[in-house]
Amino acid sequence: MEQFRNIGIIGRLGSVQVLDTVRRLKRFLLDRHLHVILEETIAEVLPGHGLQTSSRKMLGEVCDMVIVVGGDGSLLGAARALARHNVPVLGINRGSLGFLTDIRPDELEVKCAEVLDGHYLVENRFLLHAEVRRHGEAIGQGDALNDVVLHPGKSTRMIEFEIYIDGQFVCSQKADGLIVATPTGSTAYALSAGRSCIPSSTPSLSCRCTRTPCPGGPSWSTATAS
Repeated sequence: MEQFRNIGIIGRLGSVQVLDTVRRLKRFLLDRHLHVILEETIAEVLPGHGLQTSSRKMLGEVCDMVIVVGGDGSLLGAARALARHNVPVLGINRGSLGFLTDIRPDELEVKCAEVLDGHYLVENRFLLHAEVRRHGEAIGQGDALNDVVLHPGKSTRMIEFEIYIDGQFVCSQKADGLIVATPTGSTAYALSAGRSCIPSSTPSLSCRCTRTPCPGGPSWSTATAS
């Protein structure tokens, strides 16, 4: 198992509980003589921390592992920013559901010690990459760990679009939007729109589930695997 020596910490802003947990995590890691690096935004609200700080993007270049204190949204944002660096991300839950941040604050020392001692499994999750093109030119792009959603913005009207998979036409549809979700995202917006969950625990499975939330005709959804 990989030995983690340089540990980054990211914390959700605006929560006293998060700050308390970050301070506790900092003490625990320093007691184990590890090099701790704070993400710069959480460092700003922890005066006198005495630690090296870094931008979120740079954490991926200098850390062996990053620990996120917050909710699932905090971990999703961190994972998206760090994905290109292939850095393991560990979540301590200071949110509500905790689908992804599954370490409770009261078990912080025990569970983090297990990880640092090599008792862990790495679960790989893939991301979606989306591009918005106009007249053949990319005008926007981004990565998503959960889902990519096509919607009409502030308008309440339906939109019409065509769906292609691997360059092959599948169908045309009128609806109020389109959700393209990863297995990770199948428990989020896609689930609330009526799509079933896709297991993310099978390493060989690579799925994209597509869902039209409120179609103007027969509902259409699919899951593809490769």
